[in-house]
Order: sequence, then structure tokens, then C-alpha cells
Amino acid sequence: MGRSLTKKVFLIQSPILFLHLLISFSSGATKPYSRGVCVSKGGRFPPYESQGKPPKSVGRGSDDLTLCQVFRKKTCCSPAQTNLAFVAVRNLATYGEASQDCLHLFELLECSICNPNVGVQPGPPRICASFCNKVFEACKDAYFASNAHTQMIGPCGGNDIICVKTSNWVSNGTSFCEAAGFSVQRNDDSRKEPCYGSKASLEPVVEPRPRRVSKKKKKKKTPLKTETLSCFKDLLHWVRVMTTIQKVSLGVSFLVAGMFLIRRWNKGHQKQRLAAIQRAARRLGGKANGNSYSAAVNRRVVQS
Repeated sequence: MGRSLTKKVFLIQSPILFLHLLISFSSGATKPYSRGVCVSKGGRFPPYESQGKPPKSVGRGSDDLTLCQVFRKKTCCSPAQTNLAFVAVRNLATYGEASQDCLHLFELLECSICNPNVGVQPGPPRICASFCNKVFEACKDAYFASNAHTQMIGPCGGNDIICVKTSNWVSNGTSFCEAAGFSVQRNDDSRKEPCYGSKASLEPVVEPRPRRVSKKKKKKKTPLKTETLSCFKDLLHWVRVMTTIQKVSLGVSFLVAGMFLIRRWNKGHQKQRLAAIQRAARRLGGKANGNSYSAAVNRRVVQS
């Protein structure tokens, strides 16, 4: 197979992603486990450091989550869980030849372990069947490999010898989630047994929509070509008459300004990624629930 080593990893580093991503393919609400304590998932998932304690907020710094930061305000996760999820998404982007939709949805699937309601449920993360189907459809042409230790499939990595398309491993979303180590709930509308992938379970991913600026107040565009050319000529003349020391000082100033702009660009890129994930989540929620989803978002705005 031809592997693509140039794809960039689209990770949810700014409060994400995170995506065509997650939200609600069911009308059932996820029952909050406000009094529950964290229960380790077993299988391929590392045990929670907060085992036996309620989900809590995670601060920034060395203890911050390396992925799934949208659940930072309340989660059972620590870097022990998100480091492995980070590697899985990175491998999918680097070796798996995955589309952006696949990357976003798979990232949300991996982040299920950090959802506070999932964290207090016993057993592997319980995923809504409808969400598993969405992930499978987006990732069926991406390359996955079987882990000899866990006997589960995961994104193809640099040391894997045999990597095949997801559609050659499994034939549907339920089989895909189960083969990846998750449990699947086929009845998405169950309130007694909530699952990850419903509208309510993914609401932490969605933030209020920004208000649209009125088009009436648009400023008229002015021709800048002539002014720009004139300014450039003045700058060129100024540089020519500068002393050597002044030129060195100007060069250092440009270098410092360039480094500052690069840092700003990196932060802006992370924010754009988060916004893309949130827009995808809204689109998915809107398709499944119509006006009810918009109303849920509006309620969150009023409460905040």
C-alpha cells in the first residue's frame, strides 16, 4: 500500500476539535452521573489515576490533557489516557491515509473515555451504534492494523507490517467499534443506558455560535495598489540611506516580529481546528434533531 507521510495531524489541542464530527445521531439524552465516581475501563484503556473519585477539572500545564481538552472542565482523564489517543490519531493522519472527516470523527471516538458520563460507567466506553456507523463510513478507506497484544484494531503505525483498509477488517460500524475495543449500544434512545455519541453526550464539544456582523455596515473597499507601491518605494529609499548599524538593528527587529507572528499563527491554527470540529458537530446535530438541537444550544448560551 502507498502510505502518505506528509499528512498533518489534526489534533484537538485548543478547547475541540475538536470536527465532520460527533454529535448526535439520536434523540435520547445522556443521563448525567453527577454522583458517580471514575471506573477504569479495562481492555486497551489505561486505568484512571482518579479511580474511585468523582470526575474533576484538569488545569493547564504539565498535567493538562494532550488531547480531548474539550472535556477538561470535568473528566476522569489524565495524560495517561490522552497520550495513547494522541498517538492513535497521529498514526491515522501520518500512515492511515485518512480523510479529514475520518480524523475528526475518530478523534472524537477516542475521546469518549474522557467524557465524564462515560468515565463513571463500568466496562468499556459505551458508544451509540449510530455514531459508530458514522465513524466507519468516514474511515472505511483508511488503513488499520491488528495489535497482537490486545487483539484489537487501531490506526496503522510506523512499525506495523500488515496494514489494510478498515472495510477489509469489518463490514459495519458496530463491528468497527467492537474491534477497536469499545462496547456498542444499538438502542440510542435508551435513557436508562445512555451512550456516547448522542446529542447530550457531545454538547461539551459545542460552543455558542458567534453573532453575525450586519452586512449593512460593510466598509467600502479602497484601491490600495497605488498606495502600497508608493510606501514600498519610500521604504526602499530609506533602507538605502541607512547606516550599517541601523540596518542590523532593523534586521533584528524583523526577526523578532517574524517569530512573534509565527507563534500567533500557530495559536490561530489551533483555534481554527477547534472551530471546524464544533461546526461539524453542529451540522451533525442539526441533521439528526432539527430545531431541537438549535434550541439546546440556545439554552446553553442563556445558562452561561
